[in-house]
Amino acid sequence: MRAETRNSAILIFGTGVTAVLGLAYSVYAGRELGSAEYSVFATVVSLVFWCQVALGPINGTVARFSAEYIGAGQPGKIRTLAREVARRVGVYGLLGLAGGAVLVKPVATFLQFDSVWPLVVAFGMVYLTLLVAVARGVLRGTQDFGQYNVNIITESAVRLVVGVVLLRVIWGATSGLTAYLAGLLVTLGVATVQLRRTWRGHEAIPLDGSAIRRFTGPMFILMFTSAAYQNIDMLCVKHYFLPEHAGVYGAAFVLARALGTLVTPFTTLMLPLLTTMHAKGQVLFGTFARICAYFLLLAAGPMLLFLLWPQRIMVVLFDEEYAAGSTLLFGLAGVRLIGYLSHMIALAGAATNRFAFLYVYVPGLLIQAAALYRWHDSPAAIIRVLLIVHSVVFVALGLFTVCRSRRAAGSDETAAGPSVGPQE
Repeated sequence: MRAETRNSAILIFGTGVTAVLGLAYSVYAGRELGSAEYSVFATVVSLVFWCQVALGPINGTVARFSAEYIGAGQPGKIRTLAREVARRVGVYGLLGLAGGAVLVKPVATFLQFDSVWPLVVAFGMVYLTLLVAVARGVLRGTQDFGQYNVNIITESAVRLVVGVVLLRVIWGATSGLTAYLAGLLVTLGVATVQLRRTWRGHEAIPLDGSAIRRFTGPMFILMFTSAAYQNIDMLCVKHYFLPEHAGVYGAAFVLARALGTLVTPFTTLMLPLLTTMHAKGQVLFGTFARICAYFLLLAAGPMLLFLLWPQRIMVVLFDEEYAAGSTLLFGLAGVRLIGYLSHMIALAGAATNRFAFLYVYVPGLLIQAAALYRWHDSPAAIIRVLLIVHSVVFVALGLFTVCRSRRAAGSDETAAGPSVGPQE
């Protein structure tokens, strides 16, 4: 069995369980809170998800260099890397919290929140996510995907149990969001134990941070851009529409983003796997194409369900109050599908440390933001804008990557020169 097939199967199981638990809690919160209050809940979750993806280079950088150190037989460097990154995340994260305190009130006003407390909880969620991301990066890089599954399932399970209890005792979006904090706190404890097991018996080895810094900068740009592609529409809807309408859009948004759960095992696997292959001089295209095909095969099922029975899905999972979201579900899912494929292309570029694709990726986001500012008369108009922009970006990114790869291959052949020796 191919390594990517085996590891994909392990991650599909873990992220599948996580998805079920996460969706169960989102649906439960939607039914308990009602559409107006759920618009606050869904917007905060979207905002936090944006921050988590945007700060994903912490996880991705740790994963990439952990894979490199394992391949070089230097596990002691992983211990040094994790401790240095965790220390900096802890310190700079606290500074970020202080800066966030200044932004709480204006952001709450922009998003039409009646209280700042949901945003206070959101900043706490982002801070804890950063600390957990260090451990998950190590587990990804060492390809210990069994322990990775334990980590992510723990968070979702604790969130669901605590959330059900909290929403029964104290009604409100802030109460429901607090369950995310509880899940992250417990997971952070589990992660600490997992890391101790990972480098037990290995002394910390000093490492050169220059290569890490060169990689981290472009990765931050990549992940921030990907996060914005995936979440800016929810923030736009919350700003421009009534709370009830934003809540309906939020419910469809949550269901459409279930495709993100299906792509997660592959994006989790792709960076360390392709990095290791690239370091060994192996051809990446076949592996990359198979990983994309696995994702499309898994996504075909939900896409068909969203096409055939959107209203039944919305009503059964949420309530009659959210039935209007059925007209948005398939379009939103299509947007997410195209966006995730673009993100996978971008990650393949990052694995080879070639970030020129950002010259296509970033301008596409600016065009999307400008288009949403101009055309936001209805949720349907927003989805049309997203479909057009995401499709153009996907095609442009694919063409750009193919052209760059062919140019690089031609340069390598020219540098090698003609073969004049005997052919075996």
